[in-house]
Amino acid sequence: MLLPSLAFTVSTAFKDSLLKAKQTELESMAYALIATFEIDGSQINMPFNVFDDRLNMPQSGYQAFIVLNQTVVWQSTSSTLQPTPLTYPSAKTGEQIFADELTSLPDTFLFTFTAEFESENQFIPIKFYLLEDQGAFHRELATFNQSLFRNGVWVALLISGLLLLSLLSVVSPVKHLVSQLSKAAKGTPNQDGVVSLSGAYPKELNAVKDSVNALLISESQQRTRFKHALQDLAHSLKTPLSVLQGDEAISESSKAPILQIDQIIQRQLSRSVLGKAGWQQHIDVCELLQKIIDSMHKIYRDKGLRINFRAIPAGFMYPIDTTDAYELFGNILDNACKAARSEVTVTLQADSRTNSQVHIISISDDGPGIPEAMQSDMLTRGKRLDTYHQGHGIGLATVSDLVEMYGATLEVHSSTSDKKSSGTTISVCLPNK
Repeated sequence: MLLPSLAFTVSTAFKDSLLKAKQTELESMAYALIATFEIDGSQINMPFNVFDDRLNMPQSGYQAFIVLNQTVVWQSTSSTLQPTPLTYPSAKTGEQIFADELTSLPDTFLFTFTAEFESENQFIPIKFYLLEDQGAFHRELATFNQSLFRNGVWVALLISGLLLLSLLSVVSPVKHLVSQLSKAAKGTPNQDGVVSLSGAYPKELNAVKDSVNALLISESQQRTRFKHALQDLAHSLKTPLSVLQGDEAISESSKAPILQIDQIIQRQLSRSVLGKAGWQQHIDVCELLQKIIDSMHKIYRDKGLRINFRAIPAGFMYPIDTTDAYELFGNILDNACKAARSEVTVTLQADSRTNSQVHIISISDDGPGIPEAMQSDMLTRGKRLDTYHQGHGIGLATVSDLVEMYGATLEVHSSTSDKKSSGTTISVCLPNK
């Protein structure tokens, strides 16, 4: 809006200056006619050709005539029309009129001046009229407007280019910062192998970069210290418990509580160490599941199990800690292999639920199944999951914790019939991230 308004203002100012110049031009021509005009009694003295050649050439665009008592007493040789003074503006003695829009003279400039001349001891008012065709005026104005438009377009393009460069200089660092934040959110390390923001930024964004990097470093250091402290705690508790378990003086009735204490400590330590970090790198879940399956083949080689794996789509990437993923899917698959008679099936597929995309990882076995009462206990927080048989033991407590930490859901479908259709399917639904 600024440039069009500026162009309109300049065009209007140029038009006003042209009109002023036309008025001055016709005024000077009128004064020249007044200087040439003479009257002697009733005799008008005017040369046939005047000093200004524009009034001597027909179709020059300029015309002049002199009026006395509403009668044309003289007109220039350039005149191409029959003057009608009664339809023209009339100026008072000593005054002038300039008009550029007349109904009686369309597309014509008119300048008139009334002067008094002495004749036979009386003053006679004489009216001088100058007319000019507006064609040359409109052509000059159109030429200027075209030049103004062309130059305005170039100026607009130049200003737009400068504004675009300025905008890019501001937006580019912000886009780079957003890209770095996105990579950090996915846990993607930079060239130094560290999850942090890198690159040069304006001083306004450097404070943001430094604050985020400080937060990432603090989170990583805190997580590392916490793991080390828990490892030290586990190591400190391991030796006394081993001594107690190996002490023959302790009765059999006391060894059971000691063993239970050991299991509780291991479980709680495992739960404490688990937990997703604020920034996770995406891992290939299909590749991880295949590694777990390969391990299960070796562990249960003597059982002769068939472990089938189907993944749609292949190469599914998900932001989860690798250790947590092994703990989550390894426990479920290990329990399935323990319970299975001959076959375990692992499937990964995409599914749409409540208008949001999820990926479901299902692990099924053909074992005897889990009693219905046990199934409800498995999905109830606070219940002990290490009390039922068929191998679904303490590891499912860790599975439940991990599922909750990553915002996933756990579903259990099991049948305890004696038919071949018996077995258990445990599904982990991972939300899209």
